[in-house]
Amino acid sequence: MAEKTLESLASSIQQLASEVQNARQKGNEDLEAFDKLIDALDDMRADLVGPMRWPGTLFAPPDYGALQTAFLHDVFQHVPTSGNDTASASIHVRDLSKLVKIPADILLRIMRLLVVNKMFLEINEKVFIHTPLSAGMADEMVSARLGGIFNGVFKASSSLSEAIDAGKRSAWEVRFGMPMYEYFEKIPKSDRDRMAKSMAVSSIKEMEDLSVIFPWEKFNKIVDIGGSAGHLMANLTKRFPHLQTVSQDLPEVTADQIRRVADLPLSEKAIYDRVEFESHDYYKPQTRKDADAFILRRCLHNNPDDDCIKMLRAVVPGLEHNPKARLLINEKLMPAWNSSDTRYKTKMLRREDITMMISVGGKERTLEEFGGLVKAADKRLEISEVYYGKNHFSVISVRLAK
Repeated sequence: MAEKTLESLASSIQQLASEVQNARQKGNEDLEAFDKLIDALDDMRADLVGPMRWPGTLFAPPDYGALQTAFLHDVFQHVPTSGNDTASASIHVRDLSKLVKIPADILLRIMRLLVVNKMFLEINEKVFIHTPLSAGMADEMVSARLGGIFNGVFKASSSLSEAIDAGKRSAWEVRFGMPMYEYFEKIPKSDRDRMAKSMAVSSIKEMEDLSVIFPWEKFNKIVDIGGSAGHLMANLTKRFPHLQTVSQDLPEVTADQIRRVADLPLSEKAIYDRVEFESHDYYKPQTRKDADAFILRRCLHNNPDDDCIKMLRAVVPGLEHNPKARLLINEKLMPAWNSSDTRYKTKMLRREDITMMISVGGKERTLEEFGGLVKAADKRLEISEVYYGKNHFSVISVRLAK
């Protein structure tokens, strides 16, 4: 029976692999066959290894420990990524150890574990080169994203059960002794920059998607509540020159961004100069009365329900002065329990949900759950439209009913 199952899976894998390969040759990576292929490969691996060994194929502490060390010591960056020949693109562990400040004997053991995980190749004894996977991880943005995860969420995740038992808001608070945002303020600037870069990677792609899935052209003035560096408003201003944009955040954040904009190259500064930076606490009643759209972008998933309700309720004064004004909630929508999505795609979303639980005590939500938050904030609020992007990315348009 097992052999028949494996044969059937092998046939499915071969067909899906062919579809993925054909798509790649055409420059198309966004294909459902990719997710289905990952699912089929997981099915085959689970069938082969059995229940006792299966958890070890999903996660193994030594693998995570080795990766965490490699990211935090910039190992990927210090192995040459190019050269005229293999010799010039390689490095001996004794030379690498001096660059990354890890004793050579310890580093060698770490490198050899990474090798069997398809990261790096040992071409001669103690001499290493990149594989395509490890070379990709040398990219600044990729390294920042994964390094931030391993330096923060990886550590905090081991305290999740303890946080639940103690009734704490997040595992991060248990692991580091303070909430995540307070922690960011106290760590060295280099670590803070690494974490900021890690979060910016996904934001860039999300903002590109956001600019095309929603009809921004029908608005005149948009306020980004909790807009931080103003990247979204600058992006929209560039694409839709008629828009007037406002980025609101706490006073210290706003002051930092104003200083940052002043130091930008002229080409970038011209765009950001069109964004009005304004101090505002998103738990306080909205003071803007002249906007026809307010957006909360990826703010609600950082918070538990009670804080989300306060945030939504605070926007209502801004909507009351313009019957056509809209509150736009930009979040990912969690799938239903019986969703037809591939298991791989669902796994990525479920992981994001638990990551929010671990890091800030937040939550990824379904459309129904967002509807509940909206009504709890003010019974006059109602969801009017939902715009869908890639990977469950969405814009929920909310209006104030008469």
